[in-house]
Amino acid sequence: MKIAVALSGGIDSAVTAYILKEKNYQLLGITFELFESQIETIEKAKHIAHLLNIPHHVLDLKEFFKDEIVSYFVDSYAKGLTPNPCAWCNRKIKFGKVLELAIKNLKIEKFATGHYVKIENYKGKPLLKRAKDKNKDQSYFLALINCEIIPYLIFPLGDFTKNEVRSLGKILFNFLDYKESQDICFLKNKTLKEFLSTYLPEKKGVVVYKDKIIGTHSGIQWYTIGQRKGLGIPLGKPLYIIDLDFKENKIILGEEKDLFSKGLILEDFNFHLPLNLWINPSAQIRYKAPIAKVKDIIKNNNKEYRILFETPVKGVTPGQVCVFYENDFLLGGGVIKRAIK
Repeated sequence: MKIAVALSGGIDSAVTAYILKEKNYQLLGITFELFESQIETIEKAKHIAHLLNIPHHVLDLKEFFKDEIVSYFVDSYAKGLTPNPCAWCNRKIKFGKVLELAIKNLKIEKFATGHYVKIENYKGKPLLKRAKDKNKDQSYFLALINCEIIPYLIFPLGDFTKNEVRSLGKILFNFLDYKESQDICFLKNKTLKEFLSTYLPEKKGVVVYKDKIIGTHSGIQWYTIGQRKGLGIPLGKPLYIIDLDFKENKIILGEEKDLFSKGLILEDFNFHLPLNLWINPSAQIRYKAPIAKVKDIIKNNNKEYRILFETPVKGVTPGQVCVFYENDFLLGGGVIKRAIK
């Protein structure tokens, strides 16, 4: 079987390739160049491929990545949304364009990555499932990928803990950096505000609490729902951003209780399992958020769904991805349009 492994130059993808190599698969490595200044990453990936004695290919996707991911990211913030670029990158880039080119040009049969997630059959379909290491599980970020491609995918790290992978990696690839990367890759060590400032101009507006103007802001793109610090306004008590009004360029503040919502409106709903097969699903409104039991899912129209929770949830944020699970299986997910108070 011919398998392509996405080699990022990091420990997870390196160990993924090693595990598959040990099983005697016909292997090749793919590294995709998404933005400038990735020379070190590409060289590390090449070295990993050399050590494993497998062919290595580099795909230049800089323009495609800029058009599909960076533009989406910037446009979302300009509208007062808080996007999740990793989920869209998985859909459009890793498990979209890269997989498409690998099948077409390299004639691969399977595609492997270093994601911590499993694939198992559930209700007659191959579905993604939470990884053995629940603290590292990355199924959330795969909710938007096309479920039709799941049979092409392999995730060898789904049955390993991060510590197990790190220990193996230190033995096999001691030249790699073992620090966990937490930042959005294309920010390239810039803060979010520094990055967005190159695209979005300041646009002053007002800050409102209980229908009264209590201050001003320099642009809603610098803020997100649930934020408490960084407003630069002496408030006298803890207040939080509870809404960003894009049309009026207005930040609305409230108390912590105002952050709770009974539900949300979801768009771009991507199903991994047909909705009629769902039983007692739970939802996650952002990565690492507590699991929320779903009370009801109502189709508003062809583009939107109304999601109601059994108990109110805190911090529903437009632009973020809401993901659904049942018995640790990923059922699907979509993009939050707005909260239902």
